[in-house]
Amino acid sequence: MISVLTRVATVALGGLLVTSGLAGDNISEKARKLHFSSIVVDTHDDTTQLMLDPKFDLGARQPKGSIDIPRMREGGLGAIFFSIWIPSKVTGPTAVQKALQQIDAVREQVRTHPKDLVLATTAEQIRQAHKNGKIAALMGVEGGHMINSDLGVLRKYTALGVRYMTLTHSGNDEWADSSTDKAVHSGLTDFGKNVVREMNRLGVMVDISHVSDKTFYDALEVSWAPLLASHSSCRAICDAPRNMSDQMMKDLAAKGGVIQINYHVLAARGVHENHRTHRPRCPSCGDRSRRAGLRF
Repeated sequence: MISVLTRVATVALGGLLVTSGLAGDNISEKARKLHFSSIVVDTHDDTTQLMLDPKFDLGARQPKGSIDIPRMREGGLGAIFFSIWIPSKVTGPTAVQKALQQIDAVREQVRTHPKDLVLATTAEQIRQAHKNGKIAALMGVEGGHMINSDLGVLRKYTALGVRYMTLTHSGNDEWADSSTDKAVHSGLTDFGKNVVREMNRLGVMVDISHVSDKTFYDALEVSWAPLLASHSSCRAICDAPRNMSDQMMKDLAAKGGVIQINYHVLAARGVHENHRTHRPRCPSCGDRSRRAGLRF
């Protein structure tokens, strides 16, 4: 399931990248047909944070952000991974509780918009949603700290519909090093390697965006399933530590993995900044759709 779902996301995202940012009048008819006949997948979206507000309605056109059902329909979006995100410094039972609140918020939006959304956990369910004229809603946990070093929590997230987990966010967790923190584990710990194995067993994609180079190579060695970089960029173009070198991308591809390019302005400028802490001043906060659904 992992490799199939990953490849579906990759092919579809290509269509999104081709058309994103172009004025409507300048899109060729061929490109338009390609886009709207494809299953366009947003692999990393921050709108979940807005869903925590009980007044937020994904079905209404929102005055801020770029993701809501009307605009997803207009843009031809076929599937979207809503990000379950908690700051790296929030750990332990609190992180688990907050993650569960976000998972519940996503599921509630799906429940209250059955004509437009359907929860999906496999590539086949995404295809079926597309045939039925619905948008497939999926979830990814952005940061391994949210399992509280407990494989049982990982299994619980999986049962609730989570289908990828980013091994770290901007800070190290208890068992893996981040690209933007001081290395303390030399990549993955033994427990971290077991996390990857359990993700493989459960059918949860291993997302290596944000991780250190050593963590990436440890995961690449341990995982029997292809890896996913859900929102990374090219280090040769933008020399930021959370971006991937050409060799890393080649090694990722050699084992069937894929990288979803993040073209957010912060990544393009090589500035590492957690824009969530500046949400009131960020015009695209709350989502990643302006970055093809991806975030720095």
